[in-house]
Amino acid sequence: MDTKKILSHTEELEQKERDYHDHNLSDLPTLEKILFEAIDILDSAYIPYALIGGVAAKSLGRPRITHDIDLFVSPDDSNRVLEVLEEKGGFTCQKRDPVWLFKAWKENILVDIIFKSSGDIYFDDDVKSHVRRIQYLNHYINAISPEDFILIKAAAHQEHNPHHWHDALAVLKQGNIDWEYLLRRARHAPRRILALLIYGQSNDIAVPNDVIQKLYRALFDSSIYSPEAIVHPYRMKNEMPETSEEGMDSPIYIKGRIMEALTLDERVAEHDVKITVSNKTIIARGEVFTKEQMDALEEVITAMAPHMEFENLVNVRIVGAPESSEAIT
Repeated sequence: MDTKKILSHTEELEQKERDYHDHNLSDLPTLEKILFEAIDILDSAYIPYALIGGVAAKSLGRPRITHDIDLFVSPDDSNRVLEVLEEKGGFTCQKRDPVWLFKAWKENILVDIIFKSSGDIYFDDDVKSHVRRIQYLNHYINAISPEDFILIKAAAHQEHNPHHWHDALAVLKQGNIDWEYLLRRARHAPRRILALLIYGQSNDIAVPNDVIQKLYRALFDSSIYSPEAIVHPYRMKNEMPETSEEGMDSPIYIKGRIMEALTLDERVAEHDVKITVSNKTIIARGEVFTKEQMDALEEVITAMAPHMEFENLVNVRIVGAPESSEAIT
């Protein structure tokens, strides 16, 4: 099993080519066979899991094409999952990213083993207790709850993968939602969930008004705001973010304020920068086009959180002149 390493340019191209193949060219009968083989192995090893990708979407009422298998497991079980798939199923395994993702292949079918999703969402006891054991193609599988599916998809949505947003909307439209549980889980991505619910209403999806009102008030009405602490099971207690009475000093709010300030500042509006906020540190990664943009970026971030350490890993993209040119006459 390979561990994550720094890739050469050739290796990076080969990896991208393999990733494209894994997510675009799988045939459904083989995928279903490998799916049932993988989950039978996990069941026999008593490893808890839930399906969270396209198969889960189909099981929750969202018919769409899927090209891989996404298994959500606990970080504590992630190495064991690779071991049993390799030993009992002959899968080829790789520790692609030790922070959140391992991979396994068999017969050109990819199994993604995910143990941390966007928004610091883990396969914790809360998620496990709401997993549904359902029948799928005459087999029994563990599917993630519709509420956690909606949360994961809303948090993971980005411009390059809009299907996550529409997967969440489709499951929302199916109904049978435990609204109180969804509200409780929404603390991991409250603005995303609020936006999704309002957008759902705009598409005539039956989202109760009081659910939207409760989430809105929890976010923006400081007089009643009493946030429930997010306990990350794989983070040390002394690393937990401190939260003020208004709940505005937690990393998620600091990041939100920084991203909003960067977007509104004309000097850095066209940026490709990702911000990570921990208890004491802000890390910026990505690219800008000029030294002036870099200076403005630092100015905005340090002004928004002067009490925190700032680690700037942003590069200034150097755009050189072409090696040769052709005169236009």
